Amino acid sequence: MFEAGYGFAKAIIVPWMKLHRTHIEGREHIPSQGPAIIAVNHPSLFDPFAVAYALDNAGRRPRFLAKSSLFEVPVTGGILRGARQIRVDRGTASAPASLVHAEQAIADGEVVVIFPEGTISLEPDLSPLSPKSGVARLALATGAPLIPCATWGGQWVWGYHLGFNPAPGKEVWVRFGPSIDIKRYMDLEQDPKLWDDVSRMVMSEIAVLLASLKAAKPWTPVPVKKGKVKGGAR
Repeated sequence: MFEAGYGFAKAIIVPWMKLHRTHIEGREHIPSQGPAIIAVNHPSLFDPFAVAYALDNAGRRPRFLAKSSLFEVPVTGGILRGARQIRVDRGTASAPASLVHAEQAIADGEVVVIFPEGTISLEPDLSPLSPKSGVARLALATGAPLIPCATWGGQWVWGYHLGFNPAPGKEVWVRFGPSIDIKRYMDLEQDPKLWDDVSRMVMSEIAVLLASLKAAKPWTPVPVKKGKVKGGAR
């Protein structure tokens, strides 16, 4: 299916990513067709670009759950809608509707990308935040392959801690892991405790993938400067 917004976004993202040394690992874990949920950690503003590039490189077209404020930005909003990304009205009564749209994308055989933390980590050491329930609810509702993904390095390109640093040559990693088996949870009663358990399990799997990346390219803790995050990221 031709999507003008997706083509436009790809024309921007691919050349930008090629300016950097992007390492894509674990492509064999991405199904060549059919639905999948990609759960990713979120250390920087650059993460969606890196993960989109990696999935496109694997032959799949990603559908991100993106916060509603991005859809209100001129040009950016048009690209997101044109690329059929999924709007999330965080903290509102309509927020659950985003999962309905994500479930439909899964039913259509799409690859849906979700950041379980719900926002970028503002911790000086970039330690992950506690996950929201969305990733568990989506996985348990659909039974789609749930694939953990760790990304690292984007914080040196564009993030809240160091700002925007477009100079080329930075190392960025996107590492996919094997699908997480959640079959034993599928028939259990759905409640917040179950969602929390599954979400934390997903973050644990991401942490395993992330550990050696952080060791290979250590991050010196940097506090976010006061006022850098307009309106607050949490």
